[in-house]
Amino acid sequence: MTHISGRSGAASTGAVIIGLVLAALGACARQESATPATTQATKPVAPTREQLLGATVAGVFGTPVTLAAGLYEGLPAEAGAASKPTLRLWDSTIQFVDIDGVPPEEGVALLTSSEGGTGTYSHLGVFSVQDGKAATLGVVPLGDRVQLFRLWHEPGKVLLDLFEPGPGDPSCCPTQLSRKAVGWKDGKLQLLASDAVGGLSINLLAATDWMLVEMDGQPLSAGILPPTTLVQYGKAAGFSGCNRYTGPIAESAPGKLQLGEPAVTRKACDAAANEIEAAFLDRMRATTSYAFQAGRLLLVAPQDGESPRTLLFSR
Repeated sequence: MTHISGRSGAASTGAVIIGLVLAALGACARQESATPATTQATKPVAPTREQLLGATVAGVFGTPVTLAAGLYEGLPAEAGAASKPTLRLWDSTIQFVDIDGVPPEEGVALLTSSEGGTGTYSHLGVFSVQDGKAATLGVVPLGDRVQLFRLWHEPGKVLLDLFEPGPGDPSCCPTQLSRKAVGWKDGKLQLLASDAVGGLSINLLAATDWMLVEMDGQPLSAGILPPTTLVQYGKAAGFSGCNRYTGPIAESAPGKLQLGEPAVTRKACDAAANEIEAAFLDRMRATTSYAFQAGRLLLVAPQDGESPRTLLFSR
């Protein structure tokens, strides 16, 4: 018969108790360390600009599509056909606002789509983060070949000033300025209001410094000081790439412009600045019309038998 002394029995019991306590503490520590990670992984976050440019968009075409660098291009409806569905998210219109009343903020941007025909349809897209990626929370159609003049937000809603066809307007050339409010109602994104507030006029360009971002559809080269224009009091004036310029401007009809010969200062500049200035002033002199593209000002100078030359300005 084996005999265990009181001292050795107590020591064994103590060792067991200590082991159980250490095991319990270790389990608690593991649980505590795991809890913040789980909470952080499930905490809602606002989408980033980069996520929006790669968002999945539902509610425009029959099935959801995913953007790459803000663009989607589908397959032709018929093999060999040139026309194909396209979708663009305009990076220049991205804003962030809590539109559904539940933090965090959602991403908001203008979308334009085409099925390959003559129509170009505009939509307001609102995006949240779903499964770690940006996806549409809702899409509101804005119309065919409308022109966005301005987009901004107030608590709980997005406001848009855009030009849409008015009475007698051809679908290509809208002149009626409408203000639309989009917000969250009855659990979904909806158009809350739409009111006519004016018409197309160069007076809308006043008191805004417009900075050139593209010429003939191409971004300006890095390191180039961008030309600018300010239209007010019957004149267009600004920086032309090297010098300052000013000249008369008049609107013969909504969207139609007449620019007189500008007066230009005579500062000496390097070859690159002189080149951009000459090209800019040449297009300014030849401009006959203007429009708006995703909130930016587009001046158009037609050419016989060729694509028009264009100047695209941002605010």
